[in-house]
Amino acid sequence: MLEKKTIEKYAPYGVWAFFAYFCFRYAIEIANGGNGWKTGDWLINYSAGPVRRGLTGTIFLGISELGIPLLWLTYAAQVAIYAVIFALVLKLYKHTERSIFWLLILFSPAFLLFSFYDIQGGFRKEIIVFSVFAFFCLLYARKAITQSKLVLVSALYALASLSHELTVFTLPFFIYLLYISAKDGLITTRISIIYSVVLIVISAVVLLFASLYKGDAALEEAICLSLTNRNLDSIICQGAISWLSEDTKYATSRVLNDLSYKSFFTPALFILSVLPLFFTTWWRKDLFVLLAVSIASISPLFVVAVDWGRWIYILSFMLFCLALANKATVRFSYKKIFFVAGVVYLTTWSIPHCCVGRVGKGFIGTVKNDTLKIIQKLKLL
Repeated sequence: MLEKKTIEKYAPYGVWAFFAYFCFRYAIEIANGGNGWKTGDWLINYSAGPVRRGLTGTIFLGISELGIPLLWLTYAAQVAIYAVIFALVLKLYKHTERSIFWLLILFSPAFLLFSFYDIQGGFRKEIIVFSVFAFFCLLYARKAITQSKLVLVSALYALASLSHELTVFTLPFFIYLLYISAKDGLITTRISIIYSVVLIVISAVVLLFASLYKGDAALEEAICLSLTNRNLDSIICQGAISWLSEDTKYATSRVLNDLSYKSFFTPALFILSVLPLFFTTWWRKDLFVLLAVSIASISPLFVVAVDWGRWIYILSFMLFCLALANKATVRFSYKKIFFVAGVVYLTTWSIPHCCVGRVGKGFIGTVKNDTLKIIQKLKLL
């Protein structure tokens, strides 16, 4: 029993080891010139005019004028956001006494450790909205929601949305949190409705902005030039920036070309991701409604982009944060065989961010592949 208590007490902090590892992996990439997707998307900017996703890049370009290396500035901001996410989630986790079962969620390949299992899918702009939602969930868990904090959440949501329109597809989770906050008496129904409308308006404006300023080949070239003029390698343009000139028809055709029998693994992979939640008392009728609405909300992304694993990750992350913010119990008593089953569950699968319907190799396969890649990249330094 003492051993189990020790695991329950100290194991949650083990997530920081994974955090340090994938930040180190990404630092090697930054030293080699950055990544066209993980870094390039953050450096899209307004230097050649308004364009979707350009807010963060514009901010970073301005700060870099102080003499701070642009790549490392971007890296520091990304790592800081991840650190905030980990800290907030751990606060959520520790807010209520947790049995060893809850480690299945904390160490899930579809939650905090997603970037460990697929470094190429990590450090994307959804981490901004993750940090905002985790903060909102912590406010709810602590029953500390006030109008001033709702203003802050709304402002941060707007910041995340202007950084990447992907944020808009998480809107149902924010509205649901406002709904249950009113239901639990933390805010009035009127306040809940007002801030729901505010978030809806922000989302509509951002989608309109993104459709009007999608980008084109000329803008892509100008943005790339704004970065290469600052001594960045042109590799930084060979990802998110180059895709500014692509339309949704091309993206959809790429998805269709990738479809195969493996595509049917995707729903099963999502169920596998959230499986631990079904062993708790968390699920209620309104949560099944939220699940249906959130899946419907994010479904367009499955049509226009091949990063199906990321879309599962986003859904799972939001659901796990909500679950940690609520008081729920486990439906069964602890037995040692469950511990063994839990270790198997946590180490034998993972979610590749791309492409349509893949299943990852799990912990051992990831460590083996990453070790070989680290050795190769260190040789390039």
